[in-house]
Amino acid sequence: MEPTARPTATDTATGTGGPTETTGSATGDGEPAGTDESTETVTPTPDPASFASWPSFMRNDENWGHHPEAVEPDGAVSVDWERDLGGSVEAAATLVNGRLFVGTAGRDGGAFYALDPTTGETLWERDLGAPVSSAATVANGFVYVGTDDGTLHALEARSGDGFWQFGLRSGEAVAPPVVVGGAVYAGTSVGQLYKFDALDSTQRWTRRVSGSVVVAPAYADGTLYVPSENAAVYAVSTTGEETWRNAVDDDGVGVSHRNRRVYATGGTTLEQTNVRGRRNWSTSVDAQFTTTPTVTATTVLAGTRTGAVHAFEADSGIERWRFAEPSGPVSAPAVVVDRTAYVGSEDGTVYAVGIADGEATWSLETGAAITAAPVVAGGRVFLGNDDGTLYALAN
Repeated sequence: MEPTARPTATDTATGTGGPTETTGSATGDGEPAGTDESTETVTPTPDPASFASWPSFMRNDENWGHHPEAVEPDGAVSVDWERDLGGSVEAAATLVNGRLFVGTAGRDGGAFYALDPTTGETLWERDLGAPVSSAATVANGFVYVGTDDGTLHALEARSGDGFWQFGLRSGEAVAPPVVVGGAVYAGTSVGQLYKFDALDSTQRWTRRVSGSVVVAPAYADGTLYVPSENAAVYAVSTTGEETWRNAVDDDGVGVSHRNRRVYATGGTTLEQTNVRGRRNWSTSVDAQFTTTPTVTATTVLAGTRTGAVHAFEADSGIERWRFAEPSGPVSAPAVVVDRTAYVGSEDGTVYAVGIADGEATWSLETGAAITAAPVVAGGRVFLGNDDGTLYALAN
């Protein structure tokens, strides 16, 4: 269908403050207050540049999946606009400076788009020649995105023009990159971790880890925390030195960092360590975890293969609630805005779940599996599914 837009709430322009509120009164030329005549106030279409920023997988370098300042929908939603992108949407979108960036994975290749988040209209499109199954990172005016054929691309965010690309080994699928301090760090499906210069693509170093790296590392204070599918989490400095590693239960799934604590999912276990790798707590559930942990100031969320989202106290690991309504695996990490966790499932449904009690406030079926985390900003929920449709949901 043709993309359409509707007016709704906006975030602050920088994405670091609360919603912008405009107040005031209008008077006619010499019209006394209290006139019987009334005028209808029309809410203007929000400036997309005012939407809160989600520049990388799980919103920031630490993989919080939590945006304290973004504006969420106020209650149940319907489809504001939708786009058929021609290939499955397996990678979470990113949102920066009023542009929604998203890639697709098709049988014969993949494309990458910049869209207007208020209308869904294409601002630019680029054929990358291979499936895009990992989220991009937007930094310093460039979009850094990897493809499943082992190529890391740097594109100009305004135009989509190629700035540089670096070819790795064929079939070395690139995980979501981390961009900090003028460098790009990226793990790959063959167990390599790379550091590149963000401006000229010079390879600074590469480090071998045991097992595939298919999701984004978390970064904080000069250290990358790297999840490996060979049941380990590696702590690697920005110089490429391994400082510690921890075994996790079964395959490593994902890693997040907040307040000098590292959260890792692996097998049926979620654990918290300090930044030196010492375990503070570990907890297990009755199913295999499938998502990177989502971390707020007080709560940790993680999804499982049996279709549940579990919420734990961040300080102790005690389970607070579980949401078990999905009929398929929860392979898309939850994201949290204000009072709500937004959860996509392979049953094709997105759920809005109260963060305090785990009760669903609304749900919406899309008709195909959702395997990429949503983005919430400007009173909208943006998410794609495996049939190649990208949705903007709003009140």
